[in-house]
Amino acid sequence: MNPLMTQWLQRSLEEGYDPIEVAAAVARGVAAQKGLLRDSSGPHLLSCGNLLPPEEVEYTPELVGAVYEQCLDSSVRRNSGVHYTPTKVAQKLTDLALYTAPLGPVCDPSVGGGSFLLAAAHIFRKSGLSSSTIIQDFLWGIDIDPDAVLVAKAALSLWASDDDWILAGDNIVAADSLEKGIQAFTSPPKGGFSAVIGNPPFQNQLQHQTVRTLDSTNRLRERWKTSAGPYADTACFFLLVGASMLADEGTLLMIQPQSFISASDSCPIREELEKQMDLRGMWLGGSDVFEAGVHVCAPIFGPMSGESELRLWEGSEIREREPIARDKGDNWTEIISAVSGVPSVNLQGPELRKICSSTAGFRDQFYGLKEYVFEKHLCEGDWAPLITVGMIDPFRNRWGKGAFRYANKSWIEPVVDLDALKNGNSELYHWVRDRLRPKVLVATQTKVLEVLPDPEGCFIPSTPVISVECDSKDIWRISAALSSPAASARAFARAAGAALSSDTLKLSATQISEIPLPEKTHEWNQAAQFAKKAYLADSETMWASYLRKIGSETAKAYELNDDVFEWWLNRLPAWR
Repeated sequence: MNPLMTQWLQRSLEEGYDPIEVAAAVARGVAAQKGLLRDSSGPHLLSCGNLLPPEEVEYTPELVGAVYEQCLDSSVRRNSGVHYTPTKVAQKLTDLALYTAPLGPVCDPSVGGGSFLLAAAHIFRKSGLSSSTIIQDFLWGIDIDPDAVLVAKAALSLWASDDDWILAGDNIVAADSLEKGIQAFTSPPKGGFSAVIGNPPFQNQLQHQTVRTLDSTNRLRERWKTSAGPYADTACFFLLVGASMLADEGTLLMIQPQSFISASDSCPIREELEKQMDLRGMWLGGSDVFEAGVHVCAPIFGPMSGESELRLWEGSEIREREPIARDKGDNWTEIISAVSGVPSVNLQGPELRKICSSTAGFRDQFYGLKEYVFEKHLCEGDWAPLITVGMIDPFRNRWGKGAFRYANKSWIEPVVDLDALKNGNSELYHWVRDRLRPKVLVATQTKVLEVLPDPEGCFIPSTPVISVECDSKDIWRISAALSSPAASARAFARAAGAALSSDTLKLSATQISEIPLPEKTHEWNQAAQFAKKAYLADSETMWASYLRKIGSETAKAYELNDDVFEWWLNRLPAWR
């Protein structure tokens, strides 16, 4: 945004103007530059307030919605999941959606400032439709925010109007799409929409500010006939809304948090969509599209055709990548792996759960332990070290070797006071006692699977560290298998997109337990010996050497090619 405009926005807000008044001023700026009269014949937004827009700024209809979003308080945007789409991104994604869609009406069920509808308007104009036909018959939108509806109507009217006003009418309505669906419109197009596009609000169900109530989740499940889990982002349900609005040959494209691709709670929604349509394409946008820093994607659905080719795009520039072969029902996370250059592996051995169990704490364990954690020198009774994700490097325990965060505090040697825990929370105490057994701890948010063997069973895993519990004689074999290039490559194919970064791993305990074990025993045993030596290594040179040998031997054990080994080797963390 123009620096002059940014300064004016900040000053206007400091002077007490509301977002709708600031957006109205920008709308008046657009009207003035186009020579349109400011009278009762214009959009209602233009009559809101009397704030004057800055001069020497080039005004466009797209700027009206962008300004409105910028003026909303950051907490409002975050809590409501409101992040309007940059104009160039909206235009390129809309181009993709409408390229194969039949000519017909388009709907955005989370219209916001109208960026996607404006992008569609440009395309329709190139096809020869008149401006009045476009905004009165071809562009439809819904938003739960009445002010956003005013903004979108004004932006579309400003786009369509030159000498005289052409106004957007009742096709843009204030309603809750998740509740009403297409019934939000009094007279929707017969047969549905040729395309449904948009950027619905992201409302992460793991964040306190955006979490739904259980009643709200149950209403969404009932309304859209899905068994989606409680942690499915609200944005995912908009895909079901969009699918319900489509014409038979229609196209669906809606921006989603990238976690939609891999989250187990969203799986029923993915499966339902693939029952109705074909997944034709996928855009992986990364984290730099919106100010929230969320990794985003946009699945593109079309009518069933039997085609097995999936088109791919990436980045804010929406660069096209080589398509991949994909059959209906294939794992969606393999799409992320393909774009990220993760080598493909096909592992056939028995699963890890055949010889051990995997578990991880949840919120109750994380928050329940807080009041019983102390620095070691302050704990006089029976205690055990608390191991956080940050303390785990491959075969290295960094507890006591630096400062690490836990429960919003910095710690050096955090321990759990077992005596106090036993007296204060007996249920949690028994959970902790059950973890004090031989095991392998697995970190999350890492570039390869990173493990910390605990052969003596003396560490307490802090959520979300995963505890793989086993017979002590299997510790080093399990450690080697989990640290193998094969396990990391498979993990990316199964869980890519679930972590904070699309380039890191975040597996559940269940996903860890499903990792296949090697079938070539000699090489696996060799890797296990190197795993123990890596754990005992006291220098960077020896540690790095043994990690390489673990990777080499397990690659042989899984019968992998050199590409997988080299990919894994290049992702290993440095000695710290």
